[in-house]
Amino acid sequence: MDTTAVLSEKIPGFPGYADADSRRLADEEVRAYLGEALAALSDRLGPAVGPLIERLESTLLRAEFMNHTAFKPFESANLDEGHKSAMAAADLAVVDLADRSTSVDAGSLASYLDAITAGLDARDRLMECATS
Repeated sequence: MDTTAVLSEKIPGFPGYADADSRRLADEEVRAYLGEALAALSDRLGPAVGPLIERLESTLLRAEFMNHTAFKPFESANLDEGHKSAMAAADLAVVDLADRSTSVDAGSLASYLDAITAGLDARDRLMECATS
């Protein structure tokens, strides 16, 4: 099964990357999937996160809003199959991280947030290097 098909199983109706509208929706849905997991994690851990609360909230905020600087070149680029495949892999990595949120505790939160930041940074780099 290809990566986009796996994403479609986890996010029903996942639009893929064929055009600007589908790319915008794909970005929104991946970020929403992550955001829901982070919100549930925040609710579950509550005060146990201690000094990491600001970092968790900042990561949640990043998931809520599109990085317009990164998305702009990606939106209308003529993507080859390799770039679409790489983007799907980066999106799936973020979705897989979101799925891991249920096993995160206060002791593993910092490394989990590091992994999410790295995953979102990887997505941004892929979007930024898209060319028309």
